[in-house]
Amino acid sequence: MVGAAEYAHRAVLALGSNLGESEDTLERAVADLVAGGVQLVRASGLYRTVPVGGPAGQPDFVNAVIEVTTDLGAYELLKLCNAVEAAHHRERLVRWGPRTLDIDVIDYDGVISEDPVLTLPHPRAQERAFVLVPWAQMDPQAHLTVTRRAEPSGERADEVPAPLSREVVNVAELARTLVEADEDAISYMREMKVPD
Repeated sequence: MVGAAEYAHRAVLALGSNLGESEDTLERAVADLVAGGVQLVRASGLYRTVPVGGPAGQPDFVNAVIEVTTDLGAYELLKLCNAVEAAHHRERLVRWGPRTLDIDVIDYDGVISEDPVLTLPHPRAQERAFVLVPWAQMDPQAHLTVTRRAEPSGERADEVPAPLSREVVNVAELARTLVEADEDAISYMREMKVPD
């Protein structure tokens, strides 16, 4: 087995499922990702979370975050994530709807990209306790580059859109802020069983 230091790139992936045997699905998905060309560095525990957006009445999600290293490029990693989702019968029928498996590339080598195919870091990661809480548990020192838009003054109808600003923030601090806002949104379940 190749050691993590021998791989060229580091990425953070978020996994979620709310259909079928979700806990088993996440653990099998990690094994499938490893078989597809990533080296698992570390994994969060499993968390039960309430659905965010999408249709009402969905089951709760099981979520986790993993850190991997890989020789795959960012788009190749996204393609692998999509292939693993498909292998677990993911259907994209409704935005933010129930799913057997969802795998998002949250961060890839700290790259900042506005490409609509793969926006990095993930554009909504900073707003999602189901990403930040497991990530902070896995790596309390992790940082995320967040994008903020300055609020328009509202003084003129033809005002140019406010400029974007970026800042690097501690993931654990962001997670703490989100949990304080909604303590019932996420709860720890157990450690994830990961492949050797």
